[in-house]
Amino acid sequence: MLAGVLSALLFVVAVGGYTVYRYFDGQISRIKLDLDGERPADDDAGAVNFLLVGSDSRTGTGDEFQNQGDVEGERSDTTMIAHLAPDGTTTLVSFPRDTLVAIPGHGRGKLNSAITTGGPSLLTMTIERLTRVRIDHYVSVDLEGFRQMTDALGGVNVCVRALPDGRTSNLRDPWSRWSGTVGVNHLDGDQALAFVRQRHGLPNGDFDRIHRQQQFIGAVFEKATSSGVLTSPARLDALLRAALGSLTVDNSTTIDDLQRLALRLRGLRADQIRFETIPVRPPTPAEGANKLGELPVYGSVQIYDQRTLDAFLAPLRGAKAPESSPPPSAGVPAGPVSDRSAVRVDVYNGTGVAGQADQTADGLATAGFAATTAQTWTGAALRGSEVRYPPGREADARAVAAVVPGARIAVDPTLRAGRVTLILGTGFAGLDRSATGVGTGPSATAGGRAGTAPPVRSGQTAAELTSSCTY
Repeated sequence: MLAGVLSALLFVVAVGGYTVYRYFDGQISRIKLDLDGERPADDDAGAVNFLLVGSDSRTGTGDEFQNQGDVEGERSDTTMIAHLAPDGTTTLVSFPRDTLVAIPGHGRGKLNSAITTGGPSLLTMTIERLTRVRIDHYVSVDLEGFRQMTDALGGVNVCVRALPDGRTSNLRDPWSRWSGTVGVNHLDGDQALAFVRQRHGLPNGDFDRIHRQQQFIGAVFEKATSSGVLTSPARLDALLRAALGSLTVDNSTTIDDLQRLALRLRGLRADQIRFETIPVRPPTPAEGANKLGELPVYGSVQIYDQRTLDAFLAPLRGAKAPESSPPPSAGVPAGPVSDRSAVRVDVYNGTGVAGQADQTADGLATAGFAATTAQTWTGAALRGSEVRYPPGREADARAVAAVVPGARIAVDPTLRAGRVTLILGTGFAGLDRSATGVGTGPSATAGGRAGTAPPVRSGQTAAELTSSCTY
């Protein structure tokens, strides 16, 4: 389920004025968060963080949202931090539901199980311990509310493409009940819910689902800001009524806090909101995983490298990234390397586009790296590119990742010492020419000025997501 749609919907509600807010405030559900223990400090610079949660609670819906019958309890199907920076930029950071994390007082477990075990309070504490980012406000929406709010907008359009090998398993999913076609699909509430919840049939599972969710948020934001929703009292009223009874906030979140989020979004264009996903990877055999990448007890999970995560989250903590951090487009710590010619790189083509690995290897060589081979990737499909490195070669991996937009890094003890592997994902669109030193020049990006780095890292803007096709 999609939590980030709340941001766009609150924007729409903002046009109703303060009187509408007061009415809205009296209708939503409130909970008390019991956050025990030491918490991250407030951001001295004035940043505000909303924890946006999409609950997959099916209470009272029977088997309407799945084909296996009634599902008890609640899980955080989608978890995001909406970071409102003091400079006016906004970043939505997604957390994969299967990330293996420390759940306070309950050992390790998948992130989406925290809310099942201890409700919103335990989920909030888990996110704060994981990120060391203080959560100021908690907002959630359930499945039924998501469907009704999408219908109140009149539905949205998303573009879907076939898989790299031509298959269309991503267009039919009996589990989520998504059914679509290649090209533009108009989604009503039912199909929107199925679209953002599909996992089966997607080459990268939960990561492709996150990308779908981010694309859908962009589509909602575009629809809300460019259609008659803002000028039609009837449509605004329908949206408000759909939201009533579906939203839950913590009892310290006031109507003024919600208005702050909405007014921030009201002043933004779709190309000024960026979407991020924390860097995670499957566990390796050296870490106890079986051939399917599953860990005993926990099953299929994603794990993270603490140093990489710390560097990724540094801007959200109000701290400067370390000197080894990447340019904003890289998404991982770059780590200065004095001699690129000493970094040996094996390039694997997982894009499905013939010749892409050869072209990339040539580009890396021009940038000074020792690109040694160009081969076809035969492993599981990856949407995002990945740089894998043997123990002790993290600095080399960072240097390569710094020139591959959106690339993640991951340690792989099975690799030969002295070289790193670059796997080009299906979303690869070329090397970062400014970072390679080839054809450099000033550029303007959301939240930044020409020739300067914006305050966010990898990811895409809402406008980019809306204009692109996804699996």
